[in-house]
Amino acid sequence: MMLHEYHSRSLEAALIRADESIQRMRLLLAEGGQDGVVRKIENNLSEQARAAVLAEVNSLRTLLAALAQAFSLQPHPLDLRSVLNAEIAALWVIFENCRPARMKGYGQEFSQDVSEALEKKIETVLAEILKLRAQLKQI
Repeated sequence: MMLHEYHSRSLEAALIRADESIQRMRLLLAEGGQDGVVRKIENNLSEQARAAVLAEVNSLRTLLAALAQAFSLQPHPLDLRSVLNAEIAALWVIFENCRPARMKGYGQEFSQDVSEALEKKIETVLAEILKLRAQLKQI
């Protein structure tokens, strides 16, 4: 079956997001958690429970693939460089929005010393993001 182009794009966007979520769940189940910087995901599931959840996650992915096939949605290969550039751009926006000048709209002013310290740390992070982007352009 063929969908109208607009419906096809909408369904494709939903499937992309769902597939990304499923891939993350599969990774978490395989690795037993994640050691994040400010949010650590700890494994509190037994091996049997992880295997059972993974089986269901894989079944869901199979259903998503069948849904895509039923409505003639084809995979669109993306090159790694483009995906990494998009992630780098998203990181830039995230940390630009962490500047004290942007966060002051939350109804609480920063003290001068906290504002300066945060601004300096954000500048360091943004510089590293720019370095990463430059490195990616060189390869």
